[in-house]
Amino acid sequence: MINVTYNRENNSTLVELNNLTLIKEHLPLTIQFKNIISKEIHYEVKLTDNCWAEWKGGEFITDVLIYSSNGTLLHEHKWDVTVNGDIHEKMLWYYLKGRQLQGLKSNGLVIGAHDGRNGHWIYPVKENLTEATLIDGSDNQFKKLEENYFNYLNTKFKNIIVTTDGSDVEWYQGGEGYTDTVIPSVINEWLDSSEITKTYRKSISINDLIKDQNYDWLHLDVEGLDGDLILALESRPNLIIYEDENLNIITKAKLDIWFLANSYKTIKHTCNTLAIKND
Repeated sequence: MINVTYNRENNSTLVELNNLTLIKEHLPLTIQFKNIISKEIHYEVKLTDNCWAEWKGGEFITDVLIYSSNGTLLHEHKWDVTVNGDIHEKMLWYYLKGRQLQGLKSNGLVIGAHDGRNGHWIYPVKENLTEATLIDGSDNQFKKLEENYFNYLNTKFKNIIVTTDGSDVEWYQGGEGYTDTVIPSVINEWLDSSEITKTYRKSISINDLIKDQNYDWLHLDVEGLDGDLILALESRPNLIIYEDENLNIITKAKLDIWFLANSYKTIKHTCNTLAIKND
């Protein structure tokens, strides 16, 4: 038997082999963990009977490819959001699928798309359930983002920094780019000062960005600025997902009031919150 188990709580993929006597001449099997967007092989290992391998790669989502000893593909186990996704991934999927079934087109805005290899939004964009504008302010990550989604005709790209008011900002970058931010205290929690560079950049206000665009869903991952961007919104998308772990208590309280006043229901999971308008 070959069993593949995904666990989104600890972001792990487990492959277990047992009772493979019927294909013993094809052992050992080669197991590959392939990113569903970039197609890169994150990890490869050879396994024989009654063995297992586990890959933990942050929030990266992988398919699992299993090859015989002579290189023949025996099985490709596809990651499926409806089975393997976390609650926010599933809710975004079903929201978009429901609109599609009603004959409605969806248009999303992702601010803080990074390189596009992870995020609640990647599966529905990959499956063409929605159009999406993908935004990231980091030059290196944005370049990889364009490469990863070059063939997706339902995507647009913007290499810009989004703020509440469109003012000039100090932009802090370092490491692999996942903590790049306009808030120095956030990146300082993750990186040594010697790894961080500061530049001065122009920004665009979130309301200027979304004006006349009819975005019905919004995904934010902007390292501590998520709450301020939501509170500044002049329009109200149907669904919002944002990272809340870098927000202070005051901002979280303001968001609770804002969502209640604007008739949203909120669902928190791990370090993120999903807000969806009540019918």
